[in-house]
This record gives sequence, C-alpha cells and structure tokens, in this order.
Amino acid sequence: MPVLDYGHLLAPGGLYRAQIAVRTVMAWPDIADEQSRREYVATLMSIHLADLKAKRDALPDPAAADGWEDTILAIEQHEAWMASHEEFEAWFDEAGGHATVSMAPGFRFFEKDMEKRVGGWFAAGLILALVRRMAMHHADLPGGASVNKAVFILERVKLPNVPRNSHDLRKAWKTYKPVAHFCAVLFDWFMIAFTHNETPEEVGAAMEGELNENFMMFLSEAEAYLEFGLAHQPLRAKAQTLLDPDETWILPQYRPWPGSPFKPQPLSGALLEAALDYRAPLPSV
Repeated sequence: MPVLDYGHLLAPGGLYRAQIAVRTVMAWPDIADEQSRREYVATLMSIHLADLKAKRDALPDPAAADGWEDTILAIEQHEAWMASHEEFEAWFDEAGGHATVSMAPGFRFFEKDMEKRVGGWFAAGLILALVRRMAMHHADLPGGASVNKAVFILERVKLPNVPRNSHDLRKAWKTYKPVAHFCAVLFDWFMIAFTHNETPEEVGAAMEGELNENFMMFLSEAEAYLEFGLAHQPLRAKAQTLLDPDETWILPQYRPWPGSPFKPQPLSGALLEAALDYRAPLPSV
C-alpha cells in the first residue's frame, strides 16, 4: 500500500509541496514509476531555483535603504528569498538534483504529457464518484453499484473532457484506479469552475486559484472518496473492494484537516436515466 509523502502540511510551503506530490502520483500512479516522479519534481524545482536566482539581483539592498522602515522591509524580502531558496533546493536535492534533471525529458514534455492525461483522470474519478453515488443513494438499482454500470452511464452521458467509449473508459480506470480518489475531487472542482466560468482560460484560472487557496479541503474530499473506495465491495467482485489496497495511494496518518462538508448527491436527469437503462451482462454458460 503506497503512502503519499507530502511532508508537513502546515510548514511554510507545505501545501504547495502536497500539490506537487499529488500531481506526480496522478501522472505516474504505478509504484514502479518512481523515477518519472523524481524527474518531474527535480525539473520543476530547477525552474523555481532559476527563477529565484534571476530575482535575487533585484532585491533591495538593506544597507542602502532610506530609513529604518525601508531597511526592515529590505531585510524581510531577503529573508523570504532565502527561505524559498532553501526550501526549493531541499526538494531539488531530495529528487536527485542535477543528476536527475540530466536524465529528464524536459518540462515542456511533462506539461504536454500531463495535458494528455486529463481525460483519463476525469474518467477514473467519475467512475469512482458514480459508484459512490449509486451505493449511497440507489441501492435499489438492479445489480448494485458497479464499475460496469458507471462505464455504461458515461458512454451515454457526454460529459466534458471525458472519453466517450467503453474501451477508453476502462483503460482509464485500470490506469488511474490507484489515484481515482484524487481524480474524483479534481473533476468535482472542475465542474464547479466550468459552471461559473465561460472560457477555458477562465476555468483553468479558477481551478488553479481554488487548488492554491483550498488544497487542504481537496485532501479532505479525497480522503472521503478513498475511504469509500477501500470499503465498498461491488456485488460481483468476489469480496474485493472497489480500490485495491495494495496499489492505491493512501494518505498518511497526519491529516490536519476538518471532515469534508461535500455530500454526494443522488443521480438525477440523464445520469439516472442511463443507470436505469443498464442491464448486467448475462453470465456465460
């Protein structure tokens, strides 16, 4: 059972580090993909360090400040720069430093690679979210709450940025099941941003702002999805839980956040219609 290492959340920069940790396991959820995760972190930290180096010469000189107020302000700016530099340098070294960056494909490659994964993330998150909703609110549905039923629903209800066919949906579930709890929250938040913004740029900015300001709540909601996925046993799963405890990225015991106020709503409209249309495949003779 892999444990997400996000460090001390309440330390300076702790929530940003947690975002990076979640992003890396979402992109490379297989436990064996440790090298790719390290290469991404080292590359990102090298960019931050280069940016800080470029800003260093622009810092005000405390010795040349005009008055004590400007001197204190200049000292505070230098201290903030030093703290950020030490933080990023430590993360850079933890990921393997220059040796790791030298083996990495480059940040633009990582950006494009992650963009290609969004549809898969949304699909895996939606499958988990739909099974959770059906289990909580629709116990009377024939066959119970299952991945097959969730895939059937998603094939018929066209949601934004989600694959449209069974093959791609099942591939996404197989690939991203270990991080489906993070994927589910990501899609929930995306839909909120999508509802309240018009352009893709506005949606992206809203998502980024929400993640930066409320990442503790993101983790809280992911925990609720995680607990459901590790406890729910679909009817035909032969006592296996929806999420595999040996592969799923769990959260460490240190969880300094309140319980999630988010409550999954019952299916309605086209989602409920599709769920009612589902017929479980007949077992082979």
